[in-house]
Amino acid sequence: MNDYQLKEDPETRRKTFRRYAPRKGDRIYPEYKKFFFYSDAYWPLKFACETIIEEYEDEILALIAQEAPYLADKLCSEKSDLCGTSANHTEL
Repeated sequence: MNDYQLKEDPETRRKTFRRYAPRKGDRIYPEYKKFFFYSDAYWPLKFACETIIEEYEDEILALIAQEAPYLADKLCSEKSDLCGTSANHTEL
């Protein structure tokens, strides 16, 4: 979670979380790991995730109990209405 930072588009003022750190498979990853980054920049993302989980706890548990296929899609689009129908949820 600390690989993400809250960014605000200067034109639209829309806030999104963007990954700034490379993934383990990226060529630059070994170089990146030589540095230590301490930042509280991920706290808004952590708070947002915890809030969503708390708010939709019953729906999450119901989907898990049903062993629902496409769990991320169902939770993001159908149950919480937090995402559009064409969203890609590979990082959930």
